[in-house]
Amino acid sequence: MRAIVTCECCGHRQVMARPIRRPESFYVICHGCEGVLRVEVTSADLRTARTATGGRAPQAAGGVGTASS
Repeated sequence: MRAIVTCECCGHRQVMARPIRRPESFYVICHGCEGVLRVEVTSADLRTARTATGGRAPQAAGGVGTASS
């Protein structure tokens, strides 16, 4: 799965270039406001993405990054 991350601070959306194959969390820098975002991908997110693509490995799925202090 690849994630599309939306910044909660400025609303900027960006696609994560890294493949996501298992539940994990990671940090990214928003290209809009340069805030630090913590992205969390759960098992439920992965199941939803697989269901939406009919079992194929999805190319993109939604996600919201939360600003970290």
